[in-house]
Amino acid sequence: MSEFSKIVEIAKSQKGFVATYQVPEVSPQLFAHHESAGNLERVARGIYRVEMMPTEEDEEFVIAYLWSREVAVISHESALSVHQMSDVLPRKTHITLPLEEKPIRRQTPDWITVHFGKVPGDDREWFGAVPVTTPERTLIDVAADAIDPNLFDQALDQAKARGLVQDDFERRLIRELIMRRR
Repeated sequence: MSEFSKIVEIAKSQKGFVATYQVPEVSPQLFAHHESAGNLERVARGIYRVEMMPTEEDEEFVIAYLWSREVAVISHESALSVHQMSDVLPRKTHITLPLEEKPIRRQTPDWITVHFGKVPGDDREWFGAVPVTTPERTLIDVAADAIDPNLFDQALDQAKARGLVQDDFERRLIRELIMRRR
């Protein structure tokens, strides 16, 4: 298998994107060569899109996930959008990084908002190629961040109507918010 084939193979499962750290055996010069030949498009530092693959919605989530070196979880307003729980239109992609990633040593792109916190396995699920916080965890996060009350009410109503939260969710939400303030 050629080095470019390795790049394409990885990109297939990531909506057409690959990060240089995922293929350490491929030299930076080869990435540059394929970029100048029109086979790759550099979308962020160390992240490329394979040109022959179709573009898809929500690509920014994959790019943010790869930028984080695959430790981020799509969260907050971006997760509300993924779960279609409100009319929120986030201007930035919101991700949560593990606390141990703080402080980040690399430059955060201006289109990403970084939050820090623990997101255990039962608070996340997969949205295509990226992890996203569950509807319940998403509501807790946006409530803690003081999202617009009307958007929060809309999101909570949607979640309840669609059975995305358990019956005792509101009680657990209040408890979680109290615990976060301590």
